[in-house]
Amino acid sequence: MPEPTESESPGHLYNLLALYAALDKAVLSSDDPATAAIVEGFLPGTTGEGQRGWSRDLERFLGEPFPSVNTALSRFLDAGTAPTRPQLSRLVYVLGSIAHVPSARVGIEDDELARGLGLARPQGEPLPAQTPGRDFAGGVTDPGGRLLQVLLERFKNLHDWIPATREAVLLNCLDEIVARIALCNACVTTQNNIECVLVDTKLESSSVSLDQVKAILDPRNWNKTAGEFFCSMQDLGTSNAADYPQWGRILETVSAWCGTGLPKLETDLLFYKANYPGQAVVQYDLNPSGTEGDGKVTVDKGWLKVGTRTGGNAGVAVSTRKVVHITGLPPVAQKIFVCVMGYGWASWEMLLGGAIQSPAGLVAWTEPPTPLQGVQGVLHFTSSFVGTQAAQPATTPTITQPAATPTSTGTRPKTAAGLAVSMFSDYLAQLANDSAALAAKWSNRDFTVDDLAKYGAEYGARLAAEPWRFVERLTELPPRKPTCPPIIGDDGF
Repeated sequence: MPEPTESESPGHLYNLLALYAALDKAVLSSDDPATAAIVEGFLPGTTGEGQRGWSRDLERFLGEPFPSVNTALSRFLDAGTAPTRPQLSRLVYVLGSIAHVPSARVGIEDDELARGLGLARPQGEPLPAQTPGRDFAGGVTDPGGRLLQVLLERFKNLHDWIPATREAVLLNCLDEIVARIALCNACVTTQNNIECVLVDTKLESSSVSLDQVKAILDPRNWNKTAGEFFCSMQDLGTSNAADYPQWGRILETVSAWCGTGLPKLETDLLFYKANYPGQAVVQYDLNPSGTEGDGKVTVDKGWLKVGTRTGGNAGVAVSTRKVVHITGLPPVAQKIFVCVMGYGWASWEMLLGGAIQSPAGLVAWTEPPTPLQGVQGVLHFTSSFVGTQAAQPATTPTITQPAATPTSTGTRPKTAAGLAVSMFSDYLAQLANDSAALAAKWSNRDFTVDDLAKYGAEYGARLAAEPWRFVERLTELPPRKPTCPPIIGDDGF
């Protein structure tokens, strides 16, 4: 790891990336198709042809190889600063995944996994005394060991996450707020012919008020309230773009590990603030006339909406959207980077965590650019203010199909079900052709007992091998990109 060049962050984000990368490295290094199938269950859309290898893409982007699982977890544990709850949610997910992939957990034992999982214990629970070599198979009393047991028994893929974490909360081995944090829902879409990653989040809190959130909502505060994600937010005054006359301007700097020699992303952004009855909104967009920044981010737009919750309980509801393209990262690597770095859930840390414990030196919500005033509550974000611009509608992403074996109809299977039907049809077609050949031999009186024995042996062996061929062929299916919602009109831009 390079020596720090400025104030160094704890490194939780970089080490989380390294832990997730271990799953891709396990797929790349394993000759067993079952490894890819297991990892695909936890990280859908990351193990097929044209998808696997994203850890290498991230290493090239960051300019150095990731550390081992053992080293990354040790650094995370020994960072000296407590991780945030969204970071703990991602930690529990990746350690629970690694626990099921033997080739991903080389050099790390159950007691180390349990120690890492123990960080996500219910808040207020003390850390248990460390007992190296302890048997976690039974009689486990510490939260980390119990959580590991739950994940090994109940968490076998993405769809098991909610019931597994619910059980862990009931067993008092997982913090309830950590369990409630939704998994990243990033998907790939297209903006102006550029493939982008889109992340939406929705969250609620009864612990803070709208005024508390507005006190830290200005983008110039974001590095003060989520400093591990935002290395700095430099005020550049007002917009220099003709189409954005009422917008502020800021230079955003983020990194996988602020304060070290790892690459930074410096982006020249424009933003505006708006008030509605019971709500506050921030929208931001890439500066089309930007002279600052490094040019690595070619799409960066989104919004944050905060409103008073309806119903009997006080508090706020927050929704966010971010659309981003980072040059040098293929779509799968971008999705992993965006999700693990916490692009969506930085809002949780920034808005709710920062509102509860407000730091000093904040830029007030009323500071220029002065918030624009809406005349009615805004349930959907619109471009009704002068100077705002609506984004172009997303077009359907173009998916390049990898080379794969065509079916008997000449088309390539695109799903697991289609592959199963295709292989079964091919099997029946071959069976019919060979049976016809044997019938011809019989009619010509060339059929022998040896022919019958050979025929039976060949098809018996093929029938036994087909399930394994099916698993192997699964990895040849074309990459699947989740369908993004529309990025226009009522839904955001």
